[in-house]
Amino acid sequence: MITAEVKLKEKDAEMILKVISKLGGKVKVISPENAKESSAKKKFKADLEDAFHEIKLHQEGKIKLKTARELLDEL
Repeated sequence: MITAEVKLKEKDAEMILKVISKLGGKVKVISPENAKESSAKKKFKADLEDAFHEIKLHQEGKIKLKTARELLDEL
């Protein structure tokens, strides 16, 4: 089976997607808004994982985190 990425104008997409489905192909529609949101979600998830990793290291005594006062002083 072949996987292909196809960019279509909205007015043409519905007809072409129906043809692909009738031929037995699987169709997954990714709109531009969802693609941007997806990358933002990926970045948020990575940032959150990094933060939890830092908390774990702090609890183990391997690193020292900044205090709230130190963060505010940087601003």
